[in-house]
Amino acid sequence: MQMGVAEMTADRLLEGLNPTQREAVAHGEGPLLVLAGAGSGKTRVLIHRVAHLIGRGAAEPFEITAVTFTNKAAREMRERAATLIDAGPGLGGAFVGTFHRWALDILRRWPEAAGLPRRFSIIDSDDQRGLMVKILKDEGLDPKEYPARKVLSRISGHVNRMESVKSLEKRTGDVRIQVVARLWRRYTARKKELGAVDFDDMLALVLKALSSDRAVAASVKRRAQWLLVDEFQDTNKLQMKLLNTVLSEKGNITAVGDEDQSIYRWRGAEMDNILDFERSFPGAHVVALERNYRSTAPILKVSGALIAANAQRRGKKLFTEKDGGEPVQLFIAPGEREEARWVCDRIETLQSKYPLGEMAVLMRTNAQTRPFEEELTRRQVPYRVVGGLRFWQRAEVKDALAYLRLVVRPEDALAFE
Repeated sequence: MQMGVAEMTADRLLEGLNPTQREAVAHGEGPLLVLAGAGSGKTRVLIHRVAHLIGRGAAEPFEITAVTFTNKAAREMRERAATLIDAGPGLGGAFVGTFHRWALDILRRWPEAAGLPRRFSIIDSDDQRGLMVKILKDEGLDPKEYPARKVLSRISGHVNRMESVKSLEKRTGDVRIQVVARLWRRYTARKKELGAVDFDDMLALVLKALSSDRAVAASVKRRAQWLLVDEFQDTNKLQMKLLNTVLSEKGNITAVGDEDQSIYRWRGAEMDNILDFERSFPGAHVVALERNYRSTAPILKVSGALIAANAQRRGKKLFTEKDGGEPVQLFIAPGEREEARWVCDRIETLQSKYPLGEMAVLMRTNAQTRPFEEELTRRQVPYRVVGGLRFWQRAEVKDALAYLRLVVRPEDALAFE
């Protein structure tokens, strides 16, 4: 791209951004932490940064690796960035995807470096549970005392914290930990027999491939000259190790996150990754996105007062230029039935001003929907529950996939489970 054209493209990609967004997008080389409050336009910043790096000629598309936590976010980033620079749906060869998609791409290309068969299979949560149920039965363990899902969750936590089964076996004073260690060894051995990996294995095996084969490491690093990571507050120790392993000498990593939105510590997320970013990446530049485009002032005031009580924070104060907004109401119900009635009363009151399609009732778990569903049904208020089984978890879909797995890999014993 010619210099004049590149400069014009770069300037165009900064249009419509507020000053702090522009600062983040136009940042040059070196580590960058973008503290992005809720509704502050962090997705737009990531998309424009990818497009800006390519558009101003700072990076070739194939030198960019952008990691997100959901396929939906990855697809949006890829499509919108490509549209900004007229790069086509493939974004010129840049990688934009989840951590697991990134790891899978590497393992599919270099399975031998990770000690995998050429045609390894991937097991999902249902396959994992099926394997563990059989292992528990073989071990003569009570599934009520050692539920398969909880055992697998414990193993996942250890993997994501980069703890080995050997480290558990050394903790001889805890009988339950010894049992988990034994189950972990059996589970690992069974996966190896089947030529299969689970999602936690993927990242650990990529690290193995990178450390065992210099050519693999060099190739992966070439494609990660510019690293961008979304939802950085939710990264775990294993993911952080992978990022540091592939990071270029210039330290071109852009991390976008918000410690106030860290909700995955239960599955291994290390909030210290964002709190101690400058210690991990010396010389890092920090930009705080504090202007909120989503909420009204009353909502920001209440949420800001609540989150200010958190002990582990970097500190930021969201603001909005929107006028008005209804005050936040707090209703403390004596029970779930009374809560459901109060909510349905509010819905019926609001119906005179707003369509039902613009109303939503949020709750912590799916199990809490029942009293609301019963009350809405009693009042003949139409509703839709969002959630339930995902498409790929449906029995008929899993059966179809099992047949396809056998076509591709006839030795896949898991397809018969």
